[in-house]
Parts: sequence; structure tokens; C-alpha cells
Amino acid sequence: GLPYGWEKKFDAKINGFIYINHVTGETRSSPPTHGSSGTGPAPVQVSAREQGSCKPGWRYAFNFCYYISAFADIQSHSGAQAACKQQGGELFWSQFVFESFFLKKTLQTVKTSTHFFWTNGEKHNGKWDWGTGHPAFTNPKWTSGQPDGSRTCLAVYTHTGFFDDQPCETQYNYVCKTKA
Repeated sequence: GLPYGWEKKFDAKINGFIYINHVTGETRSSPPTHGSSGTGPAPVQVSAREQGSCKPGWRYAFNFCYYISAFADIQSHSGAQAACKQQGGELFWSQFVFESFFLKKTLQTVKTSTHFFWTNGEKHNGKWDWGTGHPAFTNPKWTSGQPDGSRTCLAVYTHTGFFDDQPCETQYNYVCKTKA
């Protein structure tokens, strides 16, 4: 794996991969060999104030409970959906525009190993939605240049809180959500 903070990303302009360090902002064309071991920071404990009425390990906000996967707990989109179901919730879906920005701020202290986290959003018949029983997918805040149209699963870029379409098989951290 790459040292902590680095991401390998395909760049269509050069028809090849680039490496981005989201901690320092450095971009390079060859894989990094420097940096930390990749083991990442220890899990951040959820304080009693953050937990509120949620079960241990979950954070309370906006009348919902949110679970952020551990640093090394990364899954494909379907794996993240299954993990959330096992935790008693479902993959994050946005009811309020500001929810992803709340998570962006929270993730600045939690430290995940990936630069995206999975949401429940998927593209069906050319339209994005949160799945059955959820509010309509309206007013999305997309990362610049997104969606680029070729991918069918929705992630949030942790550094901005904006949405980005991603390949469903890619493994990312994930956020689960349930009613408080």
C-alpha cells in the first residue's frame, strides 16, 4: 500500500496514474517511497458528548447517529452497505446539504485511510438517488468536474464534503447512518 496520506488516481489527461498526497498537497507521477508506514493513526474515541443518545462508537447529530469506519476498515460499495446493515444502520444518505460538511469536519479529527467515503447514492437509469424510502436526490454539491458520467456509485471527498462518482468496486472508508 501507499504511505499514509497518498492516493493513486487515474488521470485521463495523461492516460495514466498520478499520486496525490492529501496531507501536503504534493502531486507526482511515480509512487511515493517516503512517508509513514501506512499503518495510520490510532482510532479516535467518541466522547460521551459526541455520542449523545447513540450506541457506543456512533456520533449524534441532526437527530441521527453516524458511524465512521475505522482507519483500516475499507470496503467496496456493496461491502460497505453490508457492513452498515450489520452495524444496525445503512450507508450514509444525505437528508440535509450540510450533513456531508459536518462529516468533513468530523473526519478531520477521526483520520480515515482513504480520501473518499461511501454513501448510499447510486445511479439508476441515468439518475442519481439515495434508494427506496429516502428523500429525493436534489441540490447535490459536486466536486469540480463531477459527475463525469462513467461511474455508478457515489462517494464524498473527505477534504471538501462534495460528492464524486466513483467505481463501485473501489475500497473506501464508509459512514453508516441511523435514526437516533
